[in-house]
Amino acid sequence: MTTPTYMIIRFDEAAKMVGKGRSTLWHEIKEGRFPTPISLGSRSSGFLDSEVQAMIAARAVGFDDAQIKTLISNLLEKRKERASQLLEAVAA
Repeated sequence: MTTPTYMIIRFDEAAKMVGKGRSTLWHEIKEGRFPTPISLGSRSSGFLDSEVQAMIAARAVGFDDAQIKTLISNLLEKRKERASQLLEAVAA
C-alpha cells in the first residue's frame, strides 16, 4: 500500500483558488458543494488540497451542482477510508 500524501491548505488559500469569498465558501460547505474543512486545532482549519483540486476540475468539465454534491460526498468518504488505512498501517 502506498501512503497517501496530505497537503493542507488554509481557508483563505482555498477561497482564493476557487475565486470566492469566505462567506460564499461557508455557504457552499453547508450546502454540500465544497469539501468540509479539517480541524487543525482549536481555532484553525484547512482543506485537503487534493479535494479542492478535484472540485475545481469537476467544475472545469461542467459538473452541475447535483454532480458536485455527489463528488463531494464521495471525496469525504474516500478521506475516511484513506485515513483509516493509514492509521491501520501505522499501528501495525
